[in-house]
Amino acid sequence: MYTDLTWKTLHRVINQTISDMLDEQQTLNVPSLRARLHDMAEKEDDELMVLCYWQASKILTRLPATVTASQLIDAARHAFRTPLDHSRL
Repeated sequence: MYTDLTWKTLHRVINQTISDMLDEQQTLNVPSLRARLHDMAEKEDDELMVLCYWQASKILTRLPATVTASQLIDAARHAFRTPLDHSRL
């Protein structure tokens, strides 16, 4: 059922959320991005998208408060190559 959930999907969700926040001239950092993803998940009816928003938010927990775009992409890729309980070195 959730086979379409890949790092590319998460990357697209994170990028779109960042773009929306910039368009709305909101503060953009990891905590504000996670809050926005949680809010989107709470309002979503599609189970796959809810899972996608929560997974994207979980990926962001591994990052410091401010990051580069490449760090976001690397974190999404890393999430699909390692077990959920694995911490990065």
